[in-house]
Amino acid sequence: MLMKQRAPRVKKKIKAILENGTGIIENISSSGGFLRTDSEIPHDPFNIELKVSNFKTIKIQCEPQWENDSGVGFKVINIEDTKEELFNQYVEKQIQALEHFGKERVYRTEVMVTLKDTNAFGNVYFSNYIQYQGVVREKFLLSTVPGLHELMTETSIRLVTIETYNKFISNSYFGDTLLVELTTSEINGASCRLNITFKNKETGELVGQGYQRVCIVGATGRVMRIPANLLDILDFYQEIKE
Repeated sequence: MLMKQRAPRVKKKIKAILENGTGIIENISSSGGFLRTDSEIPHDPFNIELKVSNFKTIKIQCEPQWENDSGVGFKVINIEDTKEELFNQYVEKQIQALEHFGKERVYRTEVMVTLKDTNAFGNVYFSNYIQYQGVVREKFLLSTVPGLHELMTETSIRLVTIETYNKFISNSYFGDTLLVELTTSEINGASCRLNITFKNKETGELVGQGYQRVCIVGATGRVMRIPANLLDILDFYQEIKE
């Protein structure tokens, strides 16, 4: 007798709304997943609303299969009408993204502190961290968005910074290498927040942390929706607040 092969699972934190509270899906496939919740672990079939984006939810009926101290493994029994294709497409996109970017959902790069970045006291001038954010943002887009130049040239879209912030924590000096981590959050139809942290590569010390909020602007200067291929990438690196 041939064993039925289990659908590939994607390690991806997704917000889930239950009848008695909320939870986090820690991995998902077209046939099931694992739900972590602080509320009572369900022992009978239960319903969840899976938040696959800030503006799309899918209602799913689930059946518990096993449990541990933090949550329950479940099987998908039924998906609401007209949403099954959307759910399968979402899972497939996550699988494709994992194949392309790997399992790590944090974008990492490095920034070298040069002499021109420092002030008379020898440490990095505070406003340069905002410039570093811009450099990291561009490296992130160039590394992750296929055909970025063609996309921007053919559509004349631009990424515009509408808010920026950086909290100073520790000094950096000429010759230091900064390890930078970027995640996304608060993804809406036309805007997204890029969360950026700076650490000293040699010591591991946290140097600063902040964010940029950006939006997409078209050729006429009007705000427009984020293109689908860029939206998928932003979603892949989305940081879920628990």
